[in-house]
Amino acid sequence: MPLNLYADIYASGVVPQGWTPSRGGTLKYPVRNRALLRELRRVRAGRWRKVIKQGNSGEVHYFEHESGSVAGVKFFPRAVRL
Repeated sequence: MPLNLYADIYASGVVPQGWTPSRGGTLKYPVRNRALLRELRRVRAGRWRKVIKQGNSGEVHYFEHESGSVAGVKFFPRAVRL
């Protein structure tokens, strides 16, 4: 899986327009997968964290570098309840 580096989650083109993060809906923790961490450090050396950010229409999962750059952005839309 090639990892592209972006300035923020919106620059990735994955997050839909109109998505806004929920207050207090962010989880950040260290990257535990050694092979993935090695690949992230090949893209940019330094400290990386896994981030899960909840928003109004779904969740965004990505890896955040200590500089603020992001990689591996994925959007998971919230299931519509009937």
